[in-house]
Amino acid sequence: MPAVFDAVVAQRGDHPAVFAGESFYTWKQWQDDARALASALGDLGVRRGDVVGVHLPNSWEFLVAHVAVAMQGAVMLPLHMAHAEREISALLERTAARFLIVPTKYRGHEQYTLTQHLVDKVASLEKLLVVGDNPQSLPDTIHFDALLQQGRGRPWTSVPIKPEDPFVLVASSGTTSSRPKICLHSHDGLLSNAWATAMDGLASSDDVILSGSPFTHLFGMLSIHISLLMGGGQSLLPQWNADDCLKRAQDTQSTILFAVPTQVRDLLGILDRKSQYRLGVREIRTGGAAVPKELVTGVREKLNARMVIQWGMSEVGSGIFTRPADSDEVASCSVGMPVLGAEVRILSDGQPTPNGESGELYYRSPYMFHGYYGEWRMTNESVDSETWLHTGDLASWNHDGTIQYRGRRTEMINRGGLKFSALEVESLLSDMAEIAQHAIMPRFDQRLGERACLVVAFAPGRSITLDEVCRHLADKGLAKYKWPEELVVLEVLPTTPTGKIARAGLKEAVSAVEQI
Repeated sequence: MPAVFDAVVAQRGDHPAVFAGESFYTWKQWQDDARALASALGDLGVRRGDVVGVHLPNSWEFLVAHVAVAMQGAVMLPLHMAHAEREISALLERTAARFLIVPTKYRGHEQYTLTQHLVDKVASLEKLLVVGDNPQSLPDTIHFDALLQQGRGRPWTSVPIKPEDPFVLVASSGTTSSRPKICLHSHDGLLSNAWATAMDGLASSDDVILSGSPFTHLFGMLSIHISLLMGGGQSLLPQWNADDCLKRAQDTQSTILFAVPTQVRDLLGILDRKSQYRLGVREIRTGGAAVPKELVTGVREKLNARMVIQWGMSEVGSGIFTRPADSDEVASCSVGMPVLGAEVRILSDGQPTPNGESGELYYRSPYMFHGYYGEWRMTNESVDSETWLHTGDLASWNHDGTIQYRGRRTEMINRGGLKFSALEVESLLSDMAEIAQHAIMPRFDQRLGERACLVVAFAPGRSITLDEVCRHLADKGLAKYKWPEELVVLEVLPTTPTGKIARAGLKEAVSAVEQI
């Protein structure tokens, strides 16, 4: 990262790199602040291989910390803003993090008070580095701005770093597990993955990228790395709001948006009601959930932009995606083809599957993670001797060589011996205006073994019956044995920090409602 970053600054030093609020920062300003923070971290004793937790929203301080931690040869542990004390302390303890960067406030809440006593609770943690208004002075607390001031004006001494050195620790999004796996990525792995993605996606130095996804997730971090490698611009959206996103895209002339399908649906809903936005967006990159055809065509019609559909994992980064030249039809029924340099196998009982038949997705690339942190047995169970990652995802080949994603193996429902994917049913319900969130989950059945249950949160002022849902699926030609046989209504469905339905928490949420 430091070598790549310095090379970009040498070429683009006075160009805008980051649009934050009403102002912008140049590449040289980014370099100056990152070097200042790296120097100050060195004074605190941060050394090669030390883990630094970063619990910040998409912000200038996050970007500075991302580069500075790498400059010092340390390893960044991004922590989602949705994490509470329990999740944060567990990840800090598992990685033996020495320092934690936190905001004083987030979304009007005192975030600092949530984390200040973690220094006493987590044995490895030495200091909190606090961003925002000055909090009450405590012995184990240092203000971020004071660190920058401390590091400014001194000669910069670089730390030798190798491409294969540890760069970022990424906790998996945890849709099906309450204990996320922690993926170790190298400098070369993540940056080369971003470079290959940028080349396949025809990114350029003229692009301004706006991410609705948090930088603490690999999808959002990819937007940083593509912008950095291309020498383009990065527009910051600290928290998700569809109106704010559209205004920000307009004000900063953003050309590429990173947004999960739920966010894309929010944007299209705003554009249905308002027409004042004048946007220059040419591409929306999305992933993390099923993308119905209606969303792809909506982006084309309302934004005159193309949709790039991406499949990825915390172990992989940007793995498979559609290309800019692909038609709406390809984007509607596939996740495209592997990123440059990667390979895919789809196997059933150890044998390659014919076109159209589901099997487990195996993935291999030079950019993959270097294993699960502190879990080498689990690593060996997931990555075989030929370096194929057993993803646990289901997929099939289309006749044109593209890949159709069919959900997780754990999301299969076995109804009396007839198996089907929850994702298949969910994707056919995505165009129902009455539904704000939905998921299909298995329920125990004495006779059949399992039956499908539809869990929904209604759109404001709307509702729908199970019979209406089934008629909708029948009109789309779905076999009757795949129809949901039960409907459970929640105010809101539990989600991961990246916006996906949290399967691990869904069963608990349904049980809690039924016990009331």
